[in-house]
Amino acid sequence: MLHVGTDEAGYGPLLGPLVVAAAVYETSSDRRAAPGDGIADSKEVYGRGGRAALARVLSPYLGLPAPVSLGDLLARLSVRGDPRLGYLWYGDVSDPEAGGGAPPATFRRLYVNPVCERDFNEGCARWGDKATLLFEETMRVVRQALADHAGDATVVCDKHGGRNRYAGLLLAELGPSSILCERETAARSSYRLTLGGRTVRIRFDRAADASDRACALASMAAKYTRELFMEGLNGFFVSRVAGLRPTAGYYGDGRRFLGEVRGILRDLGCPEDLFVRAR
Repeated sequence: MLHVGTDEAGYGPLLGPLVVAAAVYETSSDRRAAPGDGIADSKEVYGRGGRAALARVLSPYLGLPAPVSLGDLLARLSVRGDPRLGYLWYGDVSDPEAGGGAPPATFRRLYVNPVCERDFNEGCARWGDKATLLFEETMRVVRQALADHAGDATVVCDKHGGRNRYAGLLLAELGPSSILCERETAARSSYRLTLGGRTVRIRFDRAADASDRACALASMAAKYTRELFMEGLNGFFVSRVAGLRPTAGYYGDGRRFLGEVRGILRDLGCPEDLFVRAR
């Protein structure tokens, strides 16, 4: 039986991509494995040692030799190819601390889905909010994981904000031949779907990355991928603006950074809505 966990990084910032990720394991039952062996919520791991701490734990799961470049990571793991075309500030970066090692036998693969500014803003305009965009992009990685791996599956997603009802969205995104709502509460929403003759159970759990190993690994992969994107963004502008401090892209500091790089964007002929996220 497949066990798929998903999570995101970069849902709230003003700058940089939203990254959704999924981790796939093969298990003997639908009982989930708790985080362990260094795998934990990305905020916890990053808080202990920054990107290097993420790299140390993630390395065996990336399937790449050291050093790991953003281009190689996207070529291997991205469900939307390399989205950097058209973004001058997302050059290639390399991490000498990542790569190598062997994952546990039950692990199958990682997927990442980097949603850069143009796609993010277009999605928000299409849906009228970013919560539905997040669901759409999460289902993009879920569809790919299910397409690549046969058999019944359990999919665990971190709750998307305060949403409790997902049945209509699941029907629209996955097109099951049947769907049964098992539970819809603030703590968990769960559904049983029939997809092409297979049974897929999908749960949306509050703080899933703290209780499910696949979700925690997905959380780390999403955060690590976003960090590589942000290194490229910061490197591009810091090399062009004297004294510019790098940014993590979150709203307050993102506004500061935007104010200092507006002149560069103007000189490049880059409209602000290609660089700044709408929501």
